[in-house]
Amino acid sequence: MITSEENVMENLLRGELPEFVKELPSSGKMSKFETGAVRDAMEGKGLPSMIPTCALKSLAKRFEDGCTKYGRDNWLKGIPLSRYCDSAYRHLWALRDGQTDEDHFGAVLWNIACWQKTKNMIDSDLLPQELNDL
Repeated sequence: MITSEENVMENLLRGELPEFVKELPSSGKMSKFETGAVRDAMEGKGLPSMIPTCALKSLAKRFEDGCTKYGRDNWLKGIPLSRYCDSAYRHLWALRDGQTDEDHFGAVLWNIACWQKTKNMIDSDLLPQELNDL
């Protein structure tokens, strides 16, 4: 008896792609490598490999600290956008003033990230419009 996995392999050998492969998203542009391998192009997808790991570590630590103090995902319940804006500026000013009493870089990143996610959730009607108070 031939298993479905063997059928897929036979189809691939004949040059036929299974349905789940045909349905993979594609930008329509391909990158071809010197090895002969091809992959969907990267244009418009961002370059996560360029994000400094120190920024990611600060952001991750800020989320951890928030979980400890307020509970996991507390911020996802909905906080007015003005609170993120005000807090981001206060931490940015603290950085400019040379304050080292806490990780102000992490705080700026956290507020901006949560501001963006909250705005996206408001725009998708997952949070009330009243939270968009800017």
